[in-house]
Amino acid sequence: MANNSTDIELIRQVLHDDNARAFSVLMQRYSSQVYTSALRLMKDDDEAQEVTQLAFIQAYRKMDTWRGENFGAWVTIIANHIALRLLEKEKRRQTEPLDENIDLPTEDYDEQKEERIRSLETAVSQLPEQDRLIIEEHYYGNVPLAEIARRLNQTENSIKVRLFRIRERLKEKLKSEN
Repeated sequence: MANNSTDIELIRQVLHDDNARAFSVLMQRYSSQVYTSALRLMKDDDEAQEVTQLAFIQAYRKMDTWRGENFGAWVTIIANHIALRLLEKEKRRQTEPLDENIDLPTEDYDEQKEERIRSLETAVSQLPEQDRLIIEEHYYGNVPLAEIARRLNQTENSIKVRLFRIRERLKEKLKSEN
């Protein structure tokens, strides 16, 4: 297996020939990038390594859903989602039980707010793949724009402009739904 094969060639080998060596090359190529992103979120070496492994396992299992975008960015997004889920799970686990004598907030459930959130999530999921990756990495993964630009092989300014345009499209889409 030549390490100079393109990502697309390697992914075709994984999908069509079930070639584990091709996937191993992809792992070697992007494990550092994925680990760095996971470490930024998890702030712990062992947990970042675990997230990296889980991300590549999930990427392998879902390889048929890969839509041709930057493979490294795709696996990094998967890792970010895993890390955020683990952090949320840990946060819930560490939450202390409420003291029965504490006054609870009287704020009622805001169905309109929940609907706006669902509409936004739907609109983001319908974006073109690379636009969705930019939004998810920047807002859900807290990845700096410079890092997103590096991963997508673009300038930071072009990512800023794209992010602005994506937000404007999302605003228009949400406005038209109301």
